[in-house]
Amino acid sequence: MSDGRPAVNGTAGPPPDGRPHVVVVGAGIAGLTSAFLLQRRGCRVTVLESAGPQYVGGRMSSVRRGEFFVDTGASLLSRRYHAMLRLAELAGADDRILPSSDRIGLMRDRRVHPVHVGSLPRMAAGLLRFAPFPSDLPKLMLDHLRIRRSLDWYDMSAAARHDGESVAGYAVRRGLRPATVDHLLDPLCMLASLQDVERTSSVAPFMLLNSLLGGGGLFTFRDGVGTLPRLLAAQLPVIHHATVRQVEENATGVAVTWQAQDGTGEHTERADACVLAVPVSRTPDLYGQMQRPFSEFFRRVEYTGSVHVAFGLDRPTAEPAVMVNVPRSEHPALVGVILPHNTAPGRVPEGRGLVMAHFRGSWSDRHRDLPEEQLVDHARSALRTVGLTPETENHTTMTHVMRPGQCVVFRRPGDYREMARLSSTWPATSRVRLAGGDFFTQSSTHHSICSAVQVSRQLWERLEAAPAPARPHVPVPVPARKGPQ
Repeated sequence: MSDGRPAVNGTAGPPPDGRPHVVVVGAGIAGLTSAFLLQRRGCRVTVLESAGPQYVGGRMSSVRRGEFFVDTGASLLSRRYHAMLRLAELAGADDRILPSSDRIGLMRDRRVHPVHVGSLPRMAAGLLRFAPFPSDLPKLMLDHLRIRRSLDWYDMSAAARHDGESVAGYAVRRGLRPATVDHLLDPLCMLASLQDVERTSSVAPFMLLNSLLGGGGLFTFRDGVGTLPRLLAAQLPVIHHATVRQVEENATGVAVTWQAQDGTGEHTERADACVLAVPVSRTPDLYGQMQRPFSEFFRRVEYTGSVHVAFGLDRPTAEPAVMVNVPRSEHPALVGVILPHNTAPGRVPEGRGLVMAHFRGSWSDRHRDLPEEQLVDHARSALRTVGLTPETENHTTMTHVMRPGQCVVFRRPGDYREMARLSSTWPATSRVRLAGGDFFTQSSTHHSICSAVQVSRQLWERLEAAPAPARPHVPVPVPARKGPQ
């Protein structure tokens, strides 16, 4: 499977002696993908992760609570995620992929309107029935057609020319009615970055639309989306509870200094190269040799926090959608709910239900430190107010609260322009590379995988070009680049 980009590919089998050594910092999906692909190309890799194995995968992890696998971040994945599907095949996870229902619920006036996103005609028909002002839809669709060719999974540089205003400013300029902003654009911003339309670049909702439109539907994994990173990690040497202190580059390699939690002291890992796949804000301190324009931009990057509450039920819900979006006119704090039991048979135990209530970033930032029982009460109250999933009142067998402080990066107006300028100027000779959508593309699982695919290819080419007579040549087929997908 190929989407016309640098291939998620490599040469399997035990690599020969003399192979280059790469240290990957971070066992999120970007770090694991980078390490996995570099290992397939013939590198010896070491993955250093500060957290324990239960959180492998970062925002693409799943934790087990009783009989349920609860996704900590992304739950619904688009069939347009070709690189993720190819990676799952290489990792041996393709038999655990579950085709998902494509029924999404959009709320207006306390009523849930179904929209089927797997088919463009059915999606358009559903949006026309739902939209408070259907006459605004042609403007959105025309603008999406104009922008979509610049929305490249691997390189968002072309999107810079569309990045000059907030979503709210774009709506005013295009004459969109407030109800269209509230019921369509605001939910898209929430899905993309959990941030409000007044703060988010107008590119963001079109990026989310690009993930859904004409993609052939959704999918998930048996035992949650964390299935993929767990399988990747099982094939890699991952050192957990290893806190990296410093990455230093010289003419012949890199030195990665890290601290073990077990009290064995400080260690220095010497390698030919290093991949940093950590939160953006950490990189300037870890890699002190970073050029000033990059460090200044990365320090300005803002993450949106999140609070989401999971309810395990002794029965499925009456609501059949896989997700229901809740506009802020319906509730000022609740973004909506994800219902994994509706995705596919086998995702949760038969006869059970799983409800995941997600809150807006602005609300989460103010309330994240509340005791767990209060957050559960807030979630039940919000669901009661909008009339969603009444089963959480009397049929709950498990609750689990997640409150990551750095959930996703949201892009402000002008951020894409700055990313475009910086992404093309990272030193080609550097032995240190940055993997993850949080750096130069979009803060999503698939953008992070695509970033890692590109970084692993570039770093391998850099290592292959380095003078090392004992180093073998391992050919890796890479299809020619095509236009944006």
